[in-house]
Amino acid sequence: MTEHTAPAALSTSTALSLDLIITCADGLEVPLQTELTSFGIESEIKSTGRLTVTGSLQDLYQICLWSRVASRVLMLIKRKNINAEYDVAEQLYGLAKSVDWTKEFKLEQTFAIRLSVDKRVAVSQQFAMLRIKDAIADTFTEAFDSRPNVDSKNPDFSIFATVNDKQAELYLDLSGTSLHRRGYRVAMTDAPLKENLAAALLYSAGWHKKSDEGDAPYYNALIDPMCGSGTFLIEALLMHCDYAVGIDKAANQFGFYQWQHHDETLWLSMIDDAQTRFREALAIACEQPDTLPLILGFDADSGAILATEKNLIAAGLHDLLPLIDLETRALDQLNSRLRPMVNDGRLSNPLIITNPPYGERLGDEEMIKPLYQAIGLILQDSFAGSGITPMLGILASHVEQVDILPIKEPKTLRCHNGAITVYFRYGTLIAGKVGHLMSQFEKREIVSEEGQDFINRLQKNLGRLKKQASKENVSNLRVYNADLPDFKVAIDLYGDYVHVQEYAPPKTIPPETAKKRFNLALMGIREVFGINREQIFIKTRARQSGNDQYSKQGNTEKRGKFYIAREDGAYFYVNFTDYLDTGLFIDHRNMRARIKANSKGKAVLNLFAYTCTASVHAALAGAKKVTSVDLSQNYLDWGKQNFALNGLNVSGNKYHFVAADIFEWIKDNTEQFDIIFIDPPTFSNSKKFQGTFDVQRDHTALINRAMNRLTADGVLYFSNNFTRFELDEQLTERYNIIDITAQTIGFDFDVKKPIHQSFEIRHR
Repeated sequence: MTEHTAPAALSTSTALSLDLIITCADGLEVPLQTELTSFGIESEIKSTGRLTVTGSLQDLYQICLWSRVASRVLMLIKRKNINAEYDVAEQLYGLAKSVDWTKEFKLEQTFAIRLSVDKRVAVSQQFAMLRIKDAIADTFTEAFDSRPNVDSKNPDFSIFATVNDKQAELYLDLSGTSLHRRGYRVAMTDAPLKENLAAALLYSAGWHKKSDEGDAPYYNALIDPMCGSGTFLIEALLMHCDYAVGIDKAANQFGFYQWQHHDETLWLSMIDDAQTRFREALAIACEQPDTLPLILGFDADSGAILATEKNLIAAGLHDLLPLIDLETRALDQLNSRLRPMVNDGRLSNPLIITNPPYGERLGDEEMIKPLYQAIGLILQDSFAGSGITPMLGILASHVEQVDILPIKEPKTLRCHNGAITVYFRYGTLIAGKVGHLMSQFEKREIVSEEGQDFINRLQKNLGRLKKQASKENVSNLRVYNADLPDFKVAIDLYGDYVHVQEYAPPKTIPPETAKKRFNLALMGIREVFGINREQIFIKTRARQSGNDQYSKQGNTEKRGKFYIAREDGAYFYVNFTDYLDTGLFIDHRNMRARIKANSKGKAVLNLFAYTCTASVHAALAGAKKVTSVDLSQNYLDWGKQNFALNGLNVSGNKYHFVAADIFEWIKDNTEQFDIIFIDPPTFSNSKKFQGTFDVQRDHTALINRAMNRLTADGVLYFSNNFTRFELDEQLTERYNIIDITAQTIGFDFDVKKPIHQSFEIRHR
């Protein structure tokens, strides 16, 4: 990535001064100006998609040969004010007829015309182009009684005309063909990134910059977590290896070859210089790999990685393949790859840049926000506590999608990838947070005249739980459960948030007394944790019937917002306001860990899946297939978002979400599963369910049906929260059953009064 200045011997070869218009795709004006500045060429942004340059013939050649962002290089022939209320086509004829074309090119040369018409101008584009062509033909006919031929594919003289509601202009197109085209794309994936857009975004992120220490690159690595066919990687390598993209077109495609001022000697010298620079830079990269930034490209699709390799070879970068890290790796596995490289210092200053599968490529609008959150969370985890703040740049189809990214002082570039408007958000990654309420707790003296007992007990519990929470890396746990008769609340921590459930007081307690005690508890919680009101969420937990625990609660000012909880390397959306339960049952933490530990390479079935938290753990562990079944489509949709939040692709064939009655589904389905997890409600009388479900009454039939779906050496985990539950003896006679309740009760719950019962069931 050296400065693109010509050799000294060439710098004085011509004194010709040219007024040029350099065009680019809408939105890329600033990156193009950045590029021109790196060439040593001053420019001014004239309007959308247009920069003006006053330069030499050498500057013209340099832009045509080296620019990765520009579309065309135009030189003004003539302009004229027009009145859009009159015949625009005839006014264009008059403008073209006022030029003596016989002085511009010869009779034996061919010409072609392109016309750009502002949408405010009412004129047929084809007819207007025809009238310009007529004017040129008439000029030659009047002078020579003959006219030059039109060649739209490979003309000697290319004319570009523009017209808006105030002015029309005629230009000589010195670039001839669009400069943005590359020759290396031989393999593509869905919705590929345009090469010139990729280059522009690399300029925006500063890939072209040098370190303060000299000629070394500013960034020591480039990472694309979803690389597709490798456009970012290839453009970055071509920039680093000083490849002049115009060399591909140098044989016959430029528009200045037949121009009267073309200097063939200068042009050939610049081509020779460009080729030499590329060869030398490539040789240095191969012979001294330490001079090449780390290039890491990942994609969940092995076909995308193969396409990237083919395109790298086509781009002339075959020799660098052994030095580039290309892996078939899904987003959910990114952290495990990056974190070791962060720890050993190989990623001290990386640029992370990617074009995620937004919009039509993802297939489901609801999955886009979780995907972008997943990218931010995974990267924050990868660099948490390292002191490294990488540059992050991500494309999206809507600006709201990138608004959720953890970027400090973000900048946004609105541009286009083909016909699609896209937004590029870039800036330094906000460092990942280390610690949470449990890990940050420190006992201190707090005085509360009426709530002292509660505060003392809460601090005692936290002091007892903190060491074990740190050992097991637990941030979501129960820290108080109606320990004192006067303070009947349950307190659960979810990372940095506190979820408080008030048990409905007995009728013997006056309402005003209960309210006073509850307020004292809330005040004590805020004091102990040193948090604000926004971090506390309150619910009243009365005895539930049917599916009330899954029904929406009353309106609150915090209603409808999802927060993110982390558990054992997984992320989950939790809702503290809309439902009695949050979407993550913390008492089943150990059960989910057991499922995760045994899921690699297995087919996993999760019945009564709720928000699919156990399914996510199984998928992250490498399960070959995960099927989640629940009666509620709403909860399955929540589950899909949990999958996307962890970088898991829900549009593939590995993960299935089935909204159905569990009894009917396992009766009709014939698939076999290695692991089955069943965590049914105690009682259900949903309108969608035919009849009622009672876990004590119906568990035998439920387990028998599920065991028909279990492989011969598989395991079924059965759990429920009915405190008086008793397992049917018929089941113990038929299957090998182990009571694993003690192992699945977490350290934050009382194993002597288990909140649930759990069993491991296998075929005899």
